[in-house]
Formats: sequence, structure tokens, C-alpha cells
Amino acid sequence: MRRFPFSMNVDESTSNNNKKVLSMLVRYYHDDLRKVMVEHLGSLEILRVDAASLEKVLCDFFVKNNIPWQNLVSLLMDSCAVMRGSKTGLETRIHQHCPNLLDVDGDSCHHIHNAAKKFSEGFDGYLERLFSDLQVDHQWSPDQVMYLKEVAMILNLPVSSPQRGFVNHRWLSAYDASMATHAMMPAYQVLYYGFLSTADKELYKEPLESIFTKHNVNQTARARVEVVQDKLAKKGMTPQGRERKKRICQKLWHEETTTVLQLSLYKGVLAILKDYVMIFQGSQTLVHKLHDRQLELFLACLACFVKAEHITKLSPRALRELVLEDHMLLPSKDVYVGQEADTFRSQNPKHALLVPFLASVRKAYITTAVYLQKKLPLNSPTLIALSALDPLLRGHSQAMLQLKRLSAMLNHLLPEDQDLSRELVQFSVDLTLPRYKEGDGMVDWWGHVFHQPGKYPALSSLAKCCLSIFHGPRVESSFSLMNEIIDQRSGNMNVETFNAIQTAKYVLQSRGQTAVQMFERSDSSGESFSLQDVVNDGPSPEEEVVHPERPDPGEAEEAYHSDVEAHGIALDDDLPHITLTSENFSLSGLCEKLCVLLKFFTVQ
Repeated sequence: MRRFPFSMNVDESTSNNNKKVLSMLVRYYHDDLRKVMVEHLGSLEILRVDAASLEKVLCDFFVKNNIPWQNLVSLLMDSCAVMRGSKTGLETRIHQHCPNLLDVDGDSCHHIHNAAKKFSEGFDGYLERLFSDLQVDHQWSPDQVMYLKEVAMILNLPVSSPQRGFVNHRWLSAYDASMATHAMMPAYQVLYYGFLSTADKELYKEPLESIFTKHNVNQTARARVEVVQDKLAKKGMTPQGRERKKRICQKLWHEETTTVLQLSLYKGVLAILKDYVMIFQGSQTLVHKLHDRQLELFLACLACFVKAEHITKLSPRALRELVLEDHMLLPSKDVYVGQEADTFRSQNPKHALLVPFLASVRKAYITTAVYLQKKLPLNSPTLIALSALDPLLRGHSQAMLQLKRLSAMLNHLLPEDQDLSRELVQFSVDLTLPRYKEGDGMVDWWGHVFHQPGKYPALSSLAKCCLSIFHGPRVESSFSLMNEIIDQRSGNMNVETFNAIQTAKYVLQSRGQTAVQMFERSDSSGESFSLQDVVNDGPSPEEEVVHPERPDPGEAEEAYHSDVEAHGIALDDDLPHITLTSENFSLSGLCEKLCVLLKFFTVQ
């Protein structure tokens, strides 16, 4: 970090044993390795989660590791008040130490996840409660899970267990649960038919037969299904379990139409949001696509319920200021509701459930669009300028203009004695650079620009700064590992150990090497080092290893000695010993030593 311009991705989380942890990832272009690196800068235990405390922690860390603030290009965090509050948030405070910090807005993937939750509010969490009930109902019933899979196989359906189908805080989890529940809907209906009352079984006997007929279930298989249903119906249930099954049966059988309509809507609409998240939470460098993709996402959401002629010709600024009026909205019969719901609407235009459903759809669309309009930086000068990094735009006058604007934002990181304007003119018409087509690696293409000695020094510095920018919440993935390391059962595991493990993991991952490959060396004799040396240098079969916490056999009490005379064996007083210190057995000590070695690669 002392050598290269870098960007940071910072977030805070609480471990399973209630420790507050601030994790920091860094991203930079490594000249020697010719690739963009994402590495773990540090994970620190904090006592308070407020902007002032986090600022002090970061400042102390930078001073301790001698990291210059001027090398920091951008800082990506979620958009909570503590992190990005406009007056006293952490990002505002960091500007005091790094006045040229690039404004890349907050983490857009968080915005999209929150937009999905806004959309579901229009339906009062109807499907979310169903997903949760299905998950809990199978979580502690392995026999019921087994029967569900058996029924799915009988119906020739793709088997999907609801045990991990829905987690409310996981990004776009509602979409994944909708897809799985829709695919397994017939299996759920057949399974929960056994929990219906006698009167309801008679009422829904014909629909059950229709399911069997549609999926070509023979008489033998139907008989097996009846056995499964009888076994489940005879299970002992708690009052809570009985009420939960009643709620599930209500939505699967009594309110089947409502459930199918909403599943169709979720599958269609949330897929638009899911596609965006899947693109930008990955590892590929796509900072040049942020502006265009956010604009496309917002337009796609609007097009679901707004007449196209009112939005397609608007500039990003105009879209940001757009006020939706009734005459701009599509009629209810044309609003996008997903394939199954659209078919139902066409075949049953006067159905009693259709009017309230479409009213809820319109409300959900408007709420989501207003949220996205407020949160997405549709007219961000920084993101618009970053779009000029796209090699496909090379040779266009607007691309040259935006690169000049970028250079003004990052002027403090560019060489002072170079003429960037002249380089940009030459760059726009350089025929020696390789052709770029959609789908090629942008970092690899810019590598050809970087490694033309003396030709583009200022432009190369500018591009390396921009390639370092985070565009997705990479730090989030570290927290799942944290809860596996630091929990209430692991008393000796602490944040320092987690920090060491994370540093090691990210260094090895960024270099695409194993630990053996990375630390391969030669010993003093010049011969290569291998794991076999460890075996050869270890104790021989005649040598005894003494653990530091266990008494030396020569000094232990008589009660711990074997009765050697009874076996006719005499102890050799000169038997060699190898004593291992407690430090050798400390995982924390080993990890911390490894961390010190790997810090060289990160901080340097």
C-alpha cells in the first residue's frame, strides 16, 4: 500500500460470540504480477460502532503500518448513516485525511437488495412468511424432508429442500426461494394434502388427481403417496407445529391462486435485480460498467409499469428528477406480472382476486422505483467518467473528455512531468494496441497499454488508480468465515487469529498459489526445500517426543511409570528426547507468524 494506489472495502459485523469486528480489504494493480489484487488489509476488534470510533481505528492502523493516505483512491461501504452519513459519517470524516478521495457512492448491491425488500412490502410479506414456514417445518424433521424428496421423485420434479431456501438478510434470497418453491409447488401440495382436515381432503381430492394425471403418476406410486401422507398425519405435533402446518396448507391449497400469482411476479421482477447483483458481487473488474448497468436496471424496472415513450429518451439527470404521474403508467392489463400471472390475467380478466393483486403490483412497482431513483447515483460524474475506461469506447471524443475529467479527480496520483492530453490524443488513434471485443478481460487489455515503455506513463497511472476501485461488497464474504472461526465454543480463537487466517487466505488466493508453492525455497546448501525434508528431519522411530504440558518420563511420579520389570525391559538412560515448546502447538501463534510474513506482500 506504500507503493501502489489502492482502494478499500470496509464493513463491520458482529461475530457469534458478540465481538464487533471491522474488516478491511484492499484492491490495487500489481505492476510486477500484472493483475488486479484483492487482499485482506486487516480485521480489528472494536468496542463501539460509531463514525468517530471507526475513524480513530483506521487512522491508528494507517499510522502504525506507515500507509500514506494520499494513496487511497476510493472507499466502498454500505450506505448506513454511520458509514456514509452526509454530515458525520465515516466517509465524510475520512475526507479530512484524504481530501481527494474519489466519490464512488455506496455499495450498489446493498441498494438492490433493499429494493427487493421494498418490493415485497407491497404484499405484506405473504410469500416470505410461506418460505419461512416451509423452512422451519422441515428443518427439524429429517423424515419429512425424506418424504418430500420421495414425492418429488415420484412427480419427476427437480428435488429442492426448503431447509436453506430462504434467509431474509441474504441478498435476493426471496428470488431464490421463489424459484425453488415454484418448481416444488406440486410436491408441496401432495405432501401437505395429508395434513388437511377430512372435509378439506374431500374438497381438494379432484385437484390432487389432476396433479397425479399431469405428472403421469401410476397407481403403485399413488398408493405409496397415500402411505406417506398417512404417516405424516399421524406424527405428533406441538401446538406451534400444528399452527404452522395450517398456515402452509392455507397458502398451498385454499389460497393457491394468490400464491401462484405472487410466485410468478417474484420470479419475473426479482430476476432483474438478481442479474445485477450476480454481475457486480463477482471478482471480475467491471468498474467501467457501473453507470451503464445501473441506468439499464432502473429503466428495466420502470418499463414494467411505465409507458416506454416517457422514459427511453430521458437523460440520466432527467431520470433522476422524474416524477411519475398517472397518465405515464401502463394500464393494469399491460403491467408486467410474470408469465403464469399474465396467462391467468388473460384467461380470467374478471376474477375477483385480480383487481387487488394488480393494485398491489402497481404499489410495489412505484415504491421500488422511487427507492432506486433516490439511492442509485444515476447522474454521478465519477461513474460516468469511469465508463471511459471501456476499451470499446477508445477513439470516441467523449471518452477522451471523460478521461480528462478523471485525471482532474486523481491529479495528485499522476506524474507531474507528463503531458496526459498528448497521451490521450495518441491513445485514441494508436493502431498498435490489440483489438478489444465484448467479453475480453479489461485488465489484460490495459496491461498492453501499461507495458509500452515510456509511451503512456500518465495514462497508465490514471488507469491503474481506476482499476483498483471496488464495485461490489467483497468484504461481506469474509464474515461467513468469521462465524466459523470465532464462536462461543472456540474460547482460544480471537480476532487476531481470524485476522491472520484471512491475510493468509487472501494472499494465497490473489496469487493463485498454495502455501507450499508460495513459500518454496532453497536451504543453505542450495538444494530445493520440500515437505519430504520435514519428514526426514523429524524424530526417528527410536526417539521420543515429549509434549511440553506432559511430565518428562524421567521426572514424573512413580504412578505414571510403566512396570518395566514385569516385562523384563530396561530403560536406556541415554534415550534421546525432542522437546516441543507450547508455541509450536499454538494455532494462534502459527497463524500470527504466517501473517507477519504475508503482511510484507500486502503492505509493501
